[in-house]
Amino acid sequence: MITEDAVRKLALSFPEAVESSHFEVADFRVRKKIFATIHPGGRKGALLRLGADRTATLADSEPVTFQSAFGGSALIVQFSRIGKAHYAHLLEQAWRAIAPKKVLAAWEGRRKA
Repeated sequence: MITEDAVRKLALSFPEAVESSHFEVADFRVRKKIFATIHPGGRKGALLRLGADRTATLADSEPVTFQSAFGGSALIVQFSRIGKAHYAHLLEQAWRAIAPKKVLAAWEGRRKA
């Protein structure tokens, strides 16, 4: 199981990631583009912007843990049903989908060093 605090820490560990909010929902952005959200109190879990194909695959494979949202462009993740390592992997995918190429290149350079 992952917690809201762990989600925040993970999300903010990515280059240029910042926390903001909209409609009382905490969100995480890179250059004003949202890659993840946490609903108030974590009651709905988190939302990740993974794209339609990845979202559909996960929602179909584990419907109790994952649900498609916003026409399939985002994935709702139930906190109580996912481990930290699995969530961290999905969060990184969401961040990568939003981050500019220069930010990704810098991130990759630091990871390989």
